[in-house]
Amino acid sequence: MKRPIVWLTSLLMVWLLTGCDKLAEQADQDWATPTTVTSSKDSLVGGVNVYKWHDTIITLQGLDDKSAKCFLMDRDSKSWSEVRLNGIPNGYFWAEPDINQPGDRVMFEQGYTENDQLVMKVLIGQMTAAENVLVRTIQEKQWLTDKSTFFAVNQSDVKLNDPGKRDFPHLGIGVINDTDLYIPFCLDGRVVTYFGQSVRIERGPFEDGVFHSLDGGMVWQMERITDLEAMSPAMYQSKHYYYYFVTGRNNKTGRELELWFSRKPVEGGAWETPRQVTKTFAKELGCYVSVAENDTVHVCWMDRRHNKWRFDLSGPAIENDDIYYSHRKDSDSNWSKDVLLSKGIEYCYAPSISAEGDKVVVTWAGIPSAGRYHTDYDPNDIYYVTSKDGGNTWTKPLRVTDGAKDGMTAGHPQVMLLNGVIHLFYIQGKMDLQQFGGMTKVNQPPWPIYYTQRPFPN
Repeated sequence: MKRPIVWLTSLLMVWLLTGCDKLAEQADQDWATPTTVTSSKDSLVGGVNVYKWHDTIITLQGLDDKSAKCFLMDRDSKSWSEVRLNGIPNGYFWAEPDINQPGDRVMFEQGYTENDQLVMKVLIGQMTAAENVLVRTIQEKQWLTDKSTFFAVNQSDVKLNDPGKRDFPHLGIGVINDTDLYIPFCLDGRVVTYFGQSVRIERGPFEDGVFHSLDGGMVWQMERITDLEAMSPAMYQSKHYYYYFVTGRNNKTGRELELWFSRKPVEGGAWETPRQVTKTFAKELGCYVSVAENDTVHVCWMDRRHNKWRFDLSGPAIENDDIYYSHRKDSDSNWSKDVLLSKGIEYCYAPSISAEGDKVVVTWAGIPSAGRYHTDYDPNDIYYVTSKDGGNTWTKPLRVTDGAKDGMTAGHPQVMLLNGVIHLFYIQGKMDLQQFGGMTKVNQPPWPIYYTQRPFPN
């Protein structure tokens, strides 16, 4: 009599496990019918960046000349209009400004290294949005910084840039807080060695930190935070702290990518010793996103801990990453325990996050299962999860789009919570690869960038 019971129990377990895996296949029917905002530059290339602007949303789409298209959400909160973006001089990258809503202030920056000097330029303006979006310049500041300011080793063979070339630092999302202004950066040095007519150039040393102005942008100083080989710097301000994030390679433990952070009090003080948020950041095309809300910072990232990495001759190595999440209150001594948000989805790409009070939403592109060489350009759908208790507990993943089964690719979602409504943007299209003499045509036509919304679930 025991064997049938064992068999039935096993069958029940298989059913339960299979049912859990299929949760990711469930589609959420409460999203509004998608509408087209604009088109991408080239398939998944050229999405939009999303900003809250009082009781509406602005999206900016970067163009090849560093300017941007600007789209403003109409009063019905369901449709979009392209408006003119005026008042920004040439040279600045218009699509990723730092915006401070209370004072309607905006900051654009640009920088490059040349002749062993860093040339930085900052535009601080005031932004108004009506029939068009106008940036009125408050002040513009330029300064030069010599290489000896950055690197602890001031050797004659250490350069800020490749000899005779112009290079560019990694500049990230900054912070405007009254007269306190911050621009995060990562710099790569060069060790140049001459062997007769030959030249060997090695990357390093490295310098990561912030440019900081205490007087609204008139005088700038550098604050050093770490010497990681790092990129993708970003800053966020919670109620009591400034947070600085980078993805970097630990100089002591090897070349695997990690996510690092430091913080310092808003009321003044030094930056804390940098520490890891995670040691298992995605190897190849990984990214992280963060948002500060009241006294809490939320962060999620592409994670490699369950990754089955494999080499690919045709492009970057293939990996199947997860989406993980953590948060930290200003009063906490450490980050919360990592949470796997994408359970049941084998391939995950490009997360986006937004928070409003205790409500948090995370979106990403992915697919529950696929072959060994699946990438973000293959058929994927958009998924999302929510938390209504500040990131302590999360819903299971639900699907927003339903195109992967028909060969459609959806990707690069951008999400924004505003007045209890989830606003979502994503690119979606179908690859049209053609063979020419044994070569695959890689450039694709533009794909629609769609917008949809739904109330935050109860």
